[in-house]
Amino acid sequence: MAIGLEKARSQEAANRAEAARQSQELKSTLLDAIAHEFKTPLTSIKAATTSLLSDPLSESAERGELLRVVEEEADRLTRLVTEALQTARIEAGKLQLNRELHSAGSLMATALGHVKALMEGRNVQVETAENLPPLFVDADLIQLAIRQLIGNALKYSLPTVPVTIAARATERGVAITVSDRGPGIPEDEQARIFEKFYRGSGDRHQVTGTGLGLAIAREVIRAHGGDVSVRSVPGQGSEFSISLPAAPEEKRV
Repeated sequence: MAIGLEKARSQEAANRAEAARQSQELKSTLLDAIAHEFKTPLTSIKAATTSLLSDPLSESAERGELLRVVEEEADRLTRLVTEALQTARIEAGKLQLNRELHSAGSLMATALGHVKALMEGRNVQVETAENLPPLFVDADLIQLAIRQLIGNALKYSLPTVPVTIAARATERGVAITVSDRGPGIPEDEQARIFEKFYRGSGDRHQVTGTGLGLAIAREVIRAHGGDVSVRSVPGQGSEFSISLPAAPEEKRV
């Protein structure tokens, strides 16, 4: 009996030590990723502001372009900070949901508005089915998840091909899909792309990012009782799907 208890205590201590090690490793990896990703936008902002300050009488078109660079890179920094904060909250078990009634269409429209810089010059098609059930969700978090999928599709597909975001009814609620005609994801990597910091092989590793976006999207959707899945054929493209339950009847007032 005593030996069994001692063994159980030893195992519990080992589990705590391993959890602490993994937590520390995550923090270190997260800091490294953020530091690396911050360098590019900060460098761009510094260069643009230096040009504006050194030549305050420059042509309005040139000033406009420099200010656009500052705005886009500032938005990029905001996205990076948001990813880091949400990851920390998820790891700490402190992801709080401020749920309200929303339509899938309004969530998609707001999410698209937040990635307008990425959409510039791109063919983004939006398809929303009629009579979709309402959703009882945290709008900010769901929009964050949708943005991650849209951003991925835009970054990994050629500028000349369309990206489609669609919403349709399901037995449980609503499915929001984001489809692209990018390089696709090898079958043996599809199960891992939702892991934190995982970056695929091939052309995908050339795209900037922390490797946190899809992991955050999955955790956010699962916290709402839904899930995220992917279907992909190498050379043909990918389709990511967010499944969310419909709002309970008692909330539809």
